[in-house]
Amino acid sequence: MDPAPLAVTRSKPPLALVRAINPVVRRLLRSRAHPLLDGAVLLLHLTGRRSSRRYDIPVGYRGVAGRLQVFTDSPWRANVRGGADIEVSLRGNRLPMRVELDEDPDRVAGVYAGRIAELGRGPAQRRLGIRIHVGRAPTHDELVAAIRRTGLSILTLTPRPAPPTVGS
Repeated sequence: MDPAPLAVTRSKPPLALVRAINPVVRRLLRSRAHPLLDGAVLLLHLTGRRSSRRYDIPVGYRGVAGRLQVFTDSPWRANVRGGADIEVSLRGNRLPMRVELDEDPDRVAGVYAGRIAELGRGPAQRRLGIRIHVGRAPTHDELVAAIRRTGLSILTLTPRPAPPTVGS
């Protein structure tokens, strides 16, 4: 007997496309030409915890109550587990931020459900990088199952004061 089809799966663009487009996107996000891109894209600047390698990662975001949220399942998220101070390039400006990673399936499912309700099924699929395979909004349990299976999580970025400059 075939298992029941999954209500929600992860959807990612082809890796070759990402590798071709990301350098251009990074360049635009660092510049004043940022408005040429979707206004819901920023550039995360973070350092690998073990490798100390610098990463500049273009991501979609949304603003919520003075904070920014990023929805992801990407492996680089492990670098901010437990919280981290990072910088982002947003609208051509480099800003210091504090990032917290939420991987709790129940909380993450609640936020995903809210975002799906806010955007509607079609736009939510594009913005959140998911596919909804049922003719309705997925249930909380269906979202929890998808989150456990794929590692979907939420980064919350909060502005932090810039470090003092030398001579101030």
